Amino acid sequence: MKIFALNLSIEFLNQESQRNYNFELISLEDLMGILFKGTEFANQKLYVRGENSPDFVQHVFEIQKNNVWRDMELSIAFVFRSKEQEERFWEEFRDLFKSVDAAGGLVQNERQEYLMIYNRKRWTLPKGHVEWQEPIEEAALREVLEETGLKEVELREQMPETFHTFKKKKKWIMKTTFWYKMYASSEQELIPETAEDIEDVKWMSKEEWMNVAEDSYPLTRDLFVNEFTKSLI
Repeated sequence: MKIFALNLSIEFLNQESQRNYNFELISLEDLMGILFKGTEFANQKLYVRGENSPDFVQHVFEIQKNNVWRDMELSIAFVFRSKEQEERFWEEFRDLFKSVDAAGGLVQNERQEYLMIYNRKRWTLPKGHVEWQEPIEEAALREVLEETGLKEVELREQMPETFHTFKKKKKWIMKTTFWYKMYASSEQELIPETAEDIEDVKWMSKEEWMNVAEDSYPLTRDLFVNEFTKSLI
């Protein structure tokens, strides 16, 4: 399980499912020392020994709250001894947030290009809130249509959901976004939804996306890494 706290990536793993990997586990104390020093680990992943205790859950919650660390493109993996411990931690950790749902799409055209939106100075994918009692699939299609100006979009298979955290009205929110692969013709007119601060909508090839990937969110880049990796299998 992985969450994104703005640019900070936090992943939860267990040793039972990671038996083929060798990584050095550091303590929570060691991690805090790295964070407070402001050391750059943008191209590395830190593996931290996970614990099952209310204090540990609270420590991880506090880490994702810190604005300085949220701005750092740092990747942290908390590794628990068993899948049961990981799942227990995840349940307790999620209980500290208000939960909201969103839905969006990874849209491709007949040229295998991807539909991107330029929103708040970053390239990302179209998505938005799920309305009360609205089916997830309908919400995903609605948001894509509204944000991009497309009129006809074909819903395809569901992708893994993503999680990110933010603060709103003094409450910490964990947003679960449900993603779907979609198809649309490139002959349709694209109209950015300016009311949602979307400045541009554009079809991009894989190569074009790679050239602007740094001007995106780590969550968006992670979605594309998974997409490109699966295409090689």
